[in-house]
Amino acid sequence: MNYFCKATVEAGKGKVRTFYPILTEDKESSSPPKLEKEVLFEQHEYKEFVSQYKPKSAIMVDYTLYQTDEKIHAALQPEVFEDLIDTGKAVFLSSGELLIEPSEKKDKHGVVRKKKKTSPFLILGIFAGAGVIALFSFMGGKMLGMARAGSETTNTPTANTAEDGLIIPAQNAIADDAEQITVTIDRSYSATPVEDLQLKGAVSNGKAVIELPQFDKTDYFTHVQGYSWGFTSDPNGKKIEYYGGREYEFSADTKLYRVLVKYGGGSGTKDDPYLIDYFDQLELMGEEKARGYFKQTADITFPEWASHTPISTVNELKADPKAEYFEYDGGGFLIENLDAPLFDKVSGAVIKNVNIRSSNINTQVYRDYGFIVCNAYNYHYKTEDGTTYETGETLIQHCSVSHSAIRAEIPQEETPVTTTAVVYAPEVVPPDLIEYDDEGNPIETTTTVPEETKKAEFAVGGITGNGGQIEDCYVTDFGIFAYLDDYILYAGGISGKPANVINSVVYYYSANGNIFNAGGIVGSAEGARTYDAKGKELPEYYGGNIKGCVARNIILNSEMAAGGIAAVGSSDAENALISNSYANELTIKCGEFEDTDRLQVIKQGVTGGVIALDGSGKHGHTIINTVSLSDFPVIGKKDKSNFDDTVRVAPAFAFYQENIQTVINRNTVTPKNPKEIFTGCFMFGEQGEFGDETGSLAYPETIKDLFAKTVIQEESQNG
Repeated sequence: MNYFCKATVEAGKGKVRTFYPILTEDKESSSPPKLEKEVLFEQHEYKEFVSQYKPKSAIMVDYTLYQTDEKIHAALQPEVFEDLIDTGKAVFLSSGELLIEPSEKKDKHGVVRKKKKTSPFLILGIFAGAGVIALFSFMGGKMLGMARAGSETTNTPTANTAEDGLIIPAQNAIADDAEQITVTIDRSYSATPVEDLQLKGAVSNGKAVIELPQFDKTDYFTHVQGYSWGFTSDPNGKKIEYYGGREYEFSADTKLYRVLVKYGGGSGTKDDPYLIDYFDQLELMGEEKARGYFKQTADITFPEWASHTPISTVNELKADPKAEYFEYDGGGFLIENLDAPLFDKVSGAVIKNVNIRSSNINTQVYRDYGFIVCNAYNYHYKTEDGTTYETGETLIQHCSVSHSAIRAEIPQEETPVTTTAVVYAPEVVPPDLIEYDDEGNPIETTTTVPEETKKAEFAVGGITGNGGQIEDCYVTDFGIFAYLDDYILYAGGISGKPANVINSVVYYYSANGNIFNAGGIVGSAEGARTYDAKGKELPEYYGGNIKGCVARNIILNSEMAAGGIAAVGSSDAENALISNSYANELTIKCGEFEDTDRLQVIKQGVTGGVIALDGSGKHGHTIINTVSLSDFPVIGKKDKSNFDDTVRVAPAFAFYQENIQTVINRNTVTPKNPKEIFTGCFMFGEQGEFGDETGSLAYPETIKDLFAKTVIQEESQNG
């Protein structure tokens, strides 16, 4: 049995929105579920409502609970839920209301911040990050103390905040006759107080464990945006040797001095990358057009008032691509509440282990958009003497985007509501504007309206908009909404138009509005282009491979083409492949319609279970070792692309059978290049890990650990 609510939220005149939250049945209770505030706060529609109207007064929520035997999920369109209600397939159970007080603590998307259950994957991520920080502490210079690897303060007495931005930890009592070690912190930089701070610890086995003060980053008189304070044992030191808020082992009395460094520490080399642990350090990266190596060492949440400027870092053309390098390692940590893409334009970069969650891009202009990167460029230039200069393709690896959306629309202005009745006189048509035939009957005239020319450009996706070698990435609970006058050319769950996509998954994704071509994984599989030194596109594409990918629970509303894996195929590359992949649970409406509800079709679009149609590429795609949903043709409009007998067509329920692995895990040999072999790495998880009540579905093993990162954890029972 399945349950959903019809919920209407209201926060004043004209500030109303209706949506349909799905409720989970409590297996231990015989009673139907209720719409709780915590469930409401996780709904995309509620977050967008709060983000749009920013209500200052209480929010009233009226809801009606329904029960149905039909299969439902969160990505269904409102008209589907309304149809269930109108046809009696959804049975009324109860109704109620909720009152959301403005004092309830929510972030800018309307999410109440809750205590999270700790997953085993999260624990591993935390300790891995802490270990890296400790490693850099060892390398910082002359140290008389040693960081306790991975240690975090536990059971610490309440700390005190000093006037100069230091949060001083409370001291544990030490017996008078106990051997002690003292850490003295110089505070001569501050007008008040000027005396040194002394922290003492009892000696055990020749060492004392002492926690150092933290620095209050919300103190705007002491915090320097994009920079971090730390401690050094060298009065003239330039690097952080000891980080605030951590415990260290000291073997002798030590005096420490405060030092200010760029970002969170580090020097930007491969062995000593810049450390990123606070949102304003990302802004400094953008200001400085970041170069070098960066590593994120903590979860980052953008405050409600903060806005992100996307980071652009384009390498110069050099004969040795490694001479100038950019790498950002997210460390497996989260970035939340972004209101813009993390990176804008990049070239020859490596971006990995970045997890973006609970973020929204609201824009009034079209351009290439992706939450990780908007545009990944590959510059290629050859001089007259034959020397080749190239930046190389950008690698985007092991990243995720979840519970997020890209929305392009002009906000509707609130119009005053009036109760004054206005009476109009009946319209009168002057007689001399009516023509009559010889028998006195009015002649009906028709006006020929020139066919509207529709403009479409730009590519939009969850990971990238345009370009990039994308590997081992995961996008879930993601939406693209295009409601401007012009059209988006390509929309994809992973990317609008990438170079290649390998071992990646899209789950719960919808593309709606003015979109020409929409695909579950990519809008276009044509590949990417290289650019010359002046930024001009070179004529031929390269890449165009989609391998080891899954598109599941996909809703596509587009005008020209919609495909389970790709809307548009064909590439300039001779051996472009779509292999070892599948798309399941597809809901597609493709074509030109008379009404906004997309019910009266004018011109039918092209749909396909794998590819919808071919574009302008010189060569078609070859589809191998792939499973296509039987509701659609494998290729909607077959022109250049083709598939062989390794491709299976199956109904939705067959995708839960483990025999699917005999197809999608098979060795795929690239035509005309037998040495190039790709093998799927699909596995079946435990019940509920990647599936539903029907069972589990296969997914690439390389993204298993991303599941825990993308799930918003429920509040623990212990509070």
